[in-house]
Amino acid sequence: MRAIENRRWLLAAIVLAALVLGGLGIRNALRWYERPFPGVLVDPDGVVSSLGLPSWEGFQKGLRFPDRIVEVNGWRLESTEGRYRASVWDAAVEQAAREGQRSVRARVETAGGLRDVELSLAPFDPLAWWFYAGGLMVLASLYVGAALIALSASPHGKLARAFASAALFTALFQFTIFDYHGARDLVPFFHVAYALVPMSFFTLALRLPDDVPLVARYPALGWIAQALGGLLAAGLLASHAVGWTTVGLRGVCATLMVASFFFFSTALIARFAVAEGDRRRTLRVLLLAMAPPHVVIALGFMLAMLGVSASLLAWFAIPALALTPVSSVVAFIRYDLWGSRALLSRPLTRVIIAGMMVALTVIVCSACAGYAGLPLLGALKVAVPAAVVSAVLVVFALGAGDRKLFPARAEYKPTVEQLSEELTLVTDPEEVADAVERIVARWLPCERVTFRPFAVDAADAGHLENEARPPAPEQSGERIIGLGPPEVSASELSLTVMFRGRLLGVLEVGRKRGGALFTSEDLDLLRTIGNQAALALAHAHSYAELERRRREQAAAWRDERAALIETLAAEITHEVRYPINFFRSVFQRGSSDQRLDAEEVEIGCEEVERLERLVMGLRRVTHRKLERRRLSVEELVSRAEMLLRDQLGKRRVEARVSATPRLRCDPDQATQVLVNLLSNGLDAAGEVGTIGVTWTTTEGGAELVVWDTGPGISGDAARIFAPWYTTKPGGTGLGLAITHRIVRAHGWTIDAERRDGRTRFVIAIPAADVSQSAEEEVA
Repeated sequence: MRAIENRRWLLAAIVLAALVLGGLGIRNALRWYERPFPGVLVDPDGVVSSLGLPSWEGFQKGLRFPDRIVEVNGWRLESTEGRYRASVWDAAVEQAAREGQRSVRARVETAGGLRDVELSLAPFDPLAWWFYAGGLMVLASLYVGAALIALSASPHGKLARAFASAALFTALFQFTIFDYHGARDLVPFFHVAYALVPMSFFTLALRLPDDVPLVARYPALGWIAQALGGLLAAGLLASHAVGWTTVGLRGVCATLMVASFFFFSTALIARFAVAEGDRRRTLRVLLLAMAPPHVVIALGFMLAMLGVSASLLAWFAIPALALTPVSSVVAFIRYDLWGSRALLSRPLTRVIIAGMMVALTVIVCSACAGYAGLPLLGALKVAVPAAVVSAVLVVFALGAGDRKLFPARAEYKPTVEQLSEELTLVTDPEEVADAVERIVARWLPCERVTFRPFAVDAADAGHLENEARPPAPEQSGERIIGLGPPEVSASELSLTVMFRGRLLGVLEVGRKRGGALFTSEDLDLLRTIGNQAALALAHAHSYAELERRRREQAAAWRDERAALIETLAAEITHEVRYPINFFRSVFQRGSSDQRLDAEEVEIGCEEVERLERLVMGLRRVTHRKLERRRLSVEELVSRAEMLLRDQLGKRRVEARVSATPRLRCDPDQATQVLVNLLSNGLDAAGEVGTIGVTWTTTEGGAELVVWDTGPGISGDAARIFAPWYTTKPGGTGLGLAITHRIVRAHGWTIDAERRDGRTRFVIAIPAADVSQSAEEEVA
C-alpha cells in the first residue's frame, strides 16, 4: 500500500512540475508571437544560435554558430555575476523597438575577426513561432505523457524508469529551449536537461529491451552515467552563477548529445541484427519507432556544431519527435517491455490515442497557419478546421488502434458465431474442449491454449484437485479470472468455467507471442467463450445423463416386459389350473363307468368356452374388455364350488346367499375371483376348518364376503395384494393380485380383515351393479 501511495505522489509531482514549467514556457513563448526581433536568436552567452529559418536576415548576412555578439547599438555585452551577457542584447533590441527604430547595429566576433552588421527589426513570423515554440511545447507534453504511462505501468521496473527518465529530460529540454533563446527565465532548467538528456539515452540504450550483460553485471553503471550528467549540469549552473561563459561546457553537452543519439540508434541496430524470433520482432518495432528521429536529431546537432544551418533537418525532426513517444509507448505496451503484467484497457488506450492525435493535428494545422502568415488570432481561427481534421484523424487512429492493439474486438462477432455453430453439433465434453481450444487459438496469438473439462463429480465438488490457484483472483460473475506471473502459474491467464455454481472446466491460456499484454477486449472475449463453453458443457452433461437414463429406462422396459410376460403366463396357469382339475375329476369318474349328470356337462361346456375366450384374449396386449351381464350370485357360488370340488373333498362351502340377488359382472372373471378367494381360504383353514360366502345388502349396494376360520394373515398385511408376494411355501403370489385386479376392473373394492375368529375378504359392490330380482332388473 505504501508503494502505491509513493507512486501516486511521484506521478503527482511530475504532473505538477510539467504544468508549472510548461505554463511558464508557453507564457514566455506567447510574448514572442510577432514580436520585433533582429533576424537572429542568441543564447544567454550572446552566441549566435543555429536555431532559426534560412530566410532570417542574420543567416542571410552570414552569421553562424558560434559567432558571438560583443556590442549592440554601442552597448557592450559583458557578463556579470547573476546576469547573462545576452541581457544587454535583449534590452537594446527592446529599446530600439520602442523608439521605432527599424534596425540595430551589432559588432560580431567571428572566426575571421570582428565585423559590424546592421540587422533589421521584423516581427517574429508565425511559422517560426509555431515551429520552434508552440510545436515543441506540444512535443514536450507528449513526452511527459509517455513518462507518466511508463511509471504508472511499472514504477519499479528498471526499463520503465530509464525510459521515463529519458522522456522527462527530453520534455524539459523541449519546454525550455525556446525560452533559453528568448525570455531566459528557465535557463537553469535548460542546462540541467541539456546535461542529463544524453546520459539518459546512454543508459536507455543499454537497457532496451533488456539489460546488456555489462549493465546486468554492474547495475551501478546507470547511476554513474546519471551522476556524470549531474556534475556537468552543476558545472553549467555554477558557470552562470559566477558570470563565466558556458560555451565550452555546452559544446561538451552537444558532443555528448550527438554521441548518445548515435549510440542509441547503433545499439538498437546491433541488437536487432543478432536477435531471433520474438525478440527480433520486438526490436524491429522499437528500431522503426525510435532510431530514425534520433539519427535526424543527432545530425542536426552535429551540423549546428559545425556552423551549418540545420533548419531543413528540423522539418523532419519535429514530426519524427512527435511520433516517437507515441510509437514508443505503443511498442512498449504491445510487447510489455516494462514488465507490468497488467491488462491493457481499451477505453483508456482510446483516450490516449485521441489526445495524441489531437495534439499532432494542432501542430500540423498551426504550422500551416503560420506558414500562411496568419497572426495569432488568425492562427486560433485555424483551430476550427483543425478540430474537424483532428476528429477525422482520431476516428481513423482509433480504428487503427483497435486493429493493432485490440484484434479481439474485430474478431468478436465471427469468433462467437463460429463457436456457437460448432458447439451446437457436439454433445461430448472432450469435443467441447477441442472446439474451444481451436477457436481461441484462431484469433489469440498465444503460446498455448488448454481447456480441461471436469467430470460431473469433480464439478459438483466445486474445487480443483491438486491445482495451484492463481493469486489475486478477479471476480467476474460466477467465474474467476486469475492473473498470475509465470513463476506462480504455468499459465499466463486462467479462466474457470462454471454453470449454476458447478465447476465444469478451466480454460488456460499461455503467454502471448512476443510477450504482448492481454487486453481488456481479449478478456471480454474469453469470458464470452467461457460462458458458451459452460452452456455447452452443461448441455453435454445433461445429454449424457439423459442417455444414461434412456438406457436404464430401456433396460427397465425390457425387464418389465419380461416380468409382464412371466406374470401373464402365471395368470394363465393360475386360471387354467381349476378347469384342468375339474376335467381330470370328470375323466377319472368316466373311466369307472359312472355317468355324468347334466350339471357336470353344463359346467364342463362353460369351462371350455371360458378357456376359449381366455386364449382369444391372449391376442391382445391390453387386458381383456369386461363383458358384463346379470347373473345370480347363488349361481356364481355354485360354479366356484364345482370347480373346487376336488380341493374341497368332503367339505362344503357355507353359502348364505339367497336365490334372488343378481350381480352385474363378467361371469368368467367374477368366477375367477370367488375361486381364488375360496382356494386361499381352504389352504388357510386346513382340513378341520371351514370356509363360506356371505351376501349382505348395504346402503351403498352390497357386500360379498369370503371367509375362513384359519389362523389369519401372516406377514405384511399391506402387501397381500402385491404381485409375487406370498407366505405359503409353494405359493405363487398371484392369486390375490389377480383377484385385486379383477375387482378394481369392475369398479369394486376389496379389503381383508380379521373379525370374530375369521379372516374375511370383503368385496364392496355399488348399487348400480346389484339387483334383488328379475322384475327389479326389468324395471
